[in-house]
Amino acid sequence: MRTRRYRHLNSPNQNLDSFLDILTNTVGVLMFISLFITVVAVESSTIVTTPLVSNTEKNPRFFEVRNNKISYIDDEEIDRQISLLMKNLPECSLPELPGNLDTYTYQFYLNRIQEYENCRAQTIQSFRRFRGETEHYKVKFYDLDALIYEPVTPETGESYKTIAQTDSSFSQTLEKFDPKTDYLAFLVRPDSFSAFRTARKQAWKAGYNVGWEPLKQEIPIIFGSNGRTVGVQ
Repeated sequence: MRTRRYRHLNSPNQNLDSFLDILTNTVGVLMFISLFITVVAVESSTIVTTPLVSNTEKNPRFFEVRNNKISYIDDEEIDRQISLLMKNLPECSLPELPGNLDTYTYQFYLNRIQEYENCRAQTIQSFRRFRGETEHYKVKFYDLDALIYEPVTPETGESYKTIAQTDSSFSQTLEKFDPKTDYLAFLVRPDSFSAFRTARKQAWKAGYNVGWEPLKQEIPIIFGSNGRTVGVQ
């Protein structure tokens, strides 16, 4: 009688739980990467890329682009108004400490110190009360070391559809500057990139270098005491 042979299958003795954990984590990571790539692909058309910046010795002339309108930020006029304010302020001189202090001299010195402090307080109050104004903006001090520019009205500025005209406010403003010594710096709100591109094209046509920075819709324009800079791109 012929004996039938059976093949015996040996089951693996090692535990596969660790392998399954690694496999599950790997699949999860791949799914996350796939989702991330999909989101980036969808959002890529809405991301604003800041251009490369180069240094320049030219003076910046600032413009805000909001509501598809262009407004000149006339900081030179505000500087003139602040200079006029400072010209009318009293001169506050810190008294020197006398070499020999008797009772009379000490009291006199204290009186001079008090006069100096009063003068300083008056100067600070004058700055706090300062209210400058240009064609498009109302300006006041912000913490005494910066200036905040607020639109005169929500609709201030010139429509980008008319700035190419020779008699437009934008064209007349550019005629006051010199492309050899000045460049245009645009602060661009998220709702106004089409207006910015039109203004930039007009600026290039007039021979100006152009710089720009994106600015969130709700953030006010604040120029600090260390100067105002938007590089040329």
